[in-house]
Amino acid sequence: MKALRIAQVIALVLVAVYVLLFHNANPGTIELPLLGRVPPSLLVVSVAVLAWLIGWLPGRLRSWRLERKLAATQAERDTLSTDLARAQRSEPSDPIIPDRASGGLRPGDDPTDYL
Repeated sequence: MKALRIAQVIALVLVAVYVLLFHNANPGTIELPLLGRVPPSLLVVSVAVLAWLIGWLPGRLRSWRLERKLAATQAERDTLSTDLARAQRSEPSDPIIPDRASGGLRPGDDPTDYL
């Protein structure tokens, strides 16, 4: 990752030098509707920044959405694994059906009622 960052800094410095050379070669201004008079270098830089944002923003928004989805999925996985671990610990000593805890008889029942 460090090599990529160094390459980005070098590219940024080269762009800055190019804009300075471009500005020195074109010292005049351009008349634009709604903006008035602007130097050509400012126009080139603003168009470059706008183009970079148009390319960067959709990818970054998708990345943020996928990161949120991943975090939610990991939280759900952790919850399910906790529930699974709790269920696999040991068999309960009491039967799952509470009315059969005393051999199938409810309290106060007479076994002859079922014959």
